[in-house]
Amino acid sequence: MKYIAHTKENSSEVQLLAEHLVNTQKIAERHGGLLNLSHCAGLAGLVHDLGKFRPEFQEYITSGDEKRGSVDHSSFGAMMIYQEIPKLVSVYPDKQFHISLFGEVIENAIFSHHNSLGLKDYLNTDLKSPFRKRIDSFLSSEDNIKELNQAIEHFYQEVMPKKQFEEYLLEAYREFKNFFSKLLEDKHNLLSNIYYLSEFIYSCLIDADHTDTALFELGKKELQYDSQTIFDNYYQKLLDSLKKFAVKSEIDQARAEMSDECDLFANKDDDIYRLSIPTGGGKTLTSLRYALKHAVLKQKKRIIYVLPYITIIEQNARVMREVLNGNSNDSTNILEFHSSVSNDLKSSSKETTNIISLAEDNWDSPIIVTTMVQFLNSIYARRTSNRRRFHNLCDSVIVFDEVQKVPLNCLSMFNKILNFLKDVGQCGIVLCTATQPALDQMKAGTPVDMAESPEMIGDLDDRIAQFKRVQISNWSNINGRDKILSVDEVADKIADQLEKHGSVLGIFNTISITEQIYERLAELKQEQDDNYSLYCLTTHMCSAHRQTIIKKIKEDLSANRQVICISTPLIEAGVDISFACVVRSLTGLDSVVQAAGRCNRNAERKYGDVYLVLVEGENLRQLPEIKRGREIVQGMLSGGYSADSFLGTEAIEHYFRVLYQDLGSETEFLTSDHGHNVKLASCIDGSELCGQYVNTNSGELPPTKETSSSETIARHFEVISSDTVSLIAPYGKGKEIIVGLNAKDGMKHLASLIHDAQPYIVNVFKTKFDQLLSEGIVKELGNGYVNTNIFAITDRHYDESIGLTEESKSKPTFMSF
Repeated sequence: MKYIAHTKENSSEVQLLAEHLVNTQKIAERHGGLLNLSHCAGLAGLVHDLGKFRPEFQEYITSGDEKRGSVDHSSFGAMMIYQEIPKLVSVYPDKQFHISLFGEVIENAIFSHHNSLGLKDYLNTDLKSPFRKRIDSFLSSEDNIKELNQAIEHFYQEVMPKKQFEEYLLEAYREFKNFFSKLLEDKHNLLSNIYYLSEFIYSCLIDADHTDTALFELGKKELQYDSQTIFDNYYQKLLDSLKKFAVKSEIDQARAEMSDECDLFANKDDDIYRLSIPTGGGKTLTSLRYALKHAVLKQKKRIIYVLPYITIIEQNARVMREVLNGNSNDSTNILEFHSSVSNDLKSSSKETTNIISLAEDNWDSPIIVTTMVQFLNSIYARRTSNRRRFHNLCDSVIVFDEVQKVPLNCLSMFNKILNFLKDVGQCGIVLCTATQPALDQMKAGTPVDMAESPEMIGDLDDRIAQFKRVQISNWSNINGRDKILSVDEVADKIADQLEKHGSVLGIFNTISITEQIYERLAELKQEQDDNYSLYCLTTHMCSAHRQTIIKKIKEDLSANRQVICISTPLIEAGVDISFACVVRSLTGLDSVVQAAGRCNRNAERKYGDVYLVLVEGENLRQLPEIKRGREIVQGMLSGGYSADSFLGTEAIEHYFRVLYQDLGSETEFLTSDHGHNVKLASCIDGSELCGQYVNTNSGELPPTKETSSSETIARHFEVISSDTVSLIAPYGKGKEIIVGLNAKDGMKHLASLIHDAQPYIVNVFKTKFDQLLSEGIVKELGNGYVNTNIFAITDRHYDESIGLTEESKSKPTFMSF
């Protein structure tokens, strides 16, 4: 009998089960090899779909029944491993704890390989073990045990002989034992590192499974990279490019010297370092120089850039493509990833496999440029499409740009994963910002295990003095009292500064205030018939739209035309642009410093002017971190600090010291689960729940060796406090993508269309999305042929000046749908 693993939609082609298991094993072995765990990951891949040998599954898959997941197949491979564990104990009787832990790690990965919430909880907040319950439930059925034994016999006949399998299992355990002995060297982080080890094996399995399934579904071959050759070539290209930069000023000379320092620093071993280049110091190419050289010297698999804002990704990826590939539009070897087109809006507990999730990228690219949200999602968030990326973080150089923007309630979870990636994951890590948060000195939560001498750049105070190009003035306070300006007053002041300086950038904390000030300036411009350029930048625009606007602004500035740009904070980090004057709504000190970096960036004059203002109606209730930062800055201004001192290391250190002192438990992701208050970071090591279990059960130990709660974390973890939905904007090529996805045969080109759609995405909160959908402002694509969960903004509601708008344009500019 031919046992089938997968069928292809609208085709008679099938993938045999033996072929799928071996393919998954081989891919998982390659992934696991990143941490010398090839056989552990391969073992999970080899038996993960053992249950598909069941007659019930074969009947289901050949029947054409579309109800995916209706036949359990993920339990059987896990239970095969469960049955083999006592045999290992008989070989190593003194290693029972290690062997049991090894079994749990492999079993849970197989149990959970279709679970959207990730690994089953070993111990949940009710002090129950869903993982153990799954085993006990299986064992309670004689039919299950009978079918398991039959499936194992088929496996030995079709896939791997029994003796060969037993040898493979033994080698997998030996790998695990050696790996665990290394974990024991750091007992402080031991429990957390066991959790991440489990997640690593799980990630290897689900990516291998999804990859092989996708290759079959899409009829493609797996693409593999020779990272070492690529990195060596790119490093030489970067050096050649840097040689072409003319050194015309002291700032140019300082940039070159810091770049050289980072090049030398790349010789050091993997650790967590700080790159504290002052704003405007050229940290993109400097950090890239370090990353490429370190990747070459230490033979790293990939380089990952993690940034807080999509705009920084857009610019950094464009710079990298230009320097490394010779064309800013050539994305070869460089993945820019910051949003998902497919929106998982419909909750379902059923195991599902759909072509959309299979088409999502697994981050198997030499260079990845992504957001902090996507980075943290790859470790903690729900959906296998997130967790399949985790293993690809290992054996990498990871650069965190503007690291001070890590959400406060994610700090402990962020610091824990950094420690794992450095100590266990074989990563070199760089924390890159002009305003370094003291992550290694946190009083609450988990601090970062920083390198002994972490600074990559020496003589920081001297460097900061070299890069002082602005004077910061405080307009938010007069004679010790807050001075709050109306929208009209702010617009008037910006217009006045335009006459004085010739170019003004206004940065405000909310989209609402930003658009109001832009609209008021547009009215003034029309009333007075002024001949200057006026622009608006917000996240209501897709990235391609924003890049077009930024390009126009740069052209105006280069031609010395008068220009005003009104923006949300998206412009203040990573956007290489220089205005003569900046008006900044009062905010945290790190953002003030970043805003100042958009003023007189290249020392076009002796000093540019930065003005701090308070704006009436700027509601920060939904932005607590910005609100807290603003309050600390107000306290500094009233407590003796001048606004012009904010660029110095003393003011920056004071700001973060106060910030972290005030935080307390706010470095923890606090939530309620089944009526129990819980810190998600404590679910990583499981120690608190384990202690509660022991106390509740009169000293009895939990039924599993592991006590972490991966499902609980995934159920609650969100980097952003509310769900967002990705919408495709009808802007530029976005129009063609919408038409393509809306066509009857659109699913045939799904993977390429999803990839191409990245620059045309606008993200909105779920509550706003529901409103937009009900009002017909956004619509689902697929034209009724298929349920895609991919949505687009209708043409009438995308404006060339401000992007997404709830006001309808009078005429569409292309065929609406």
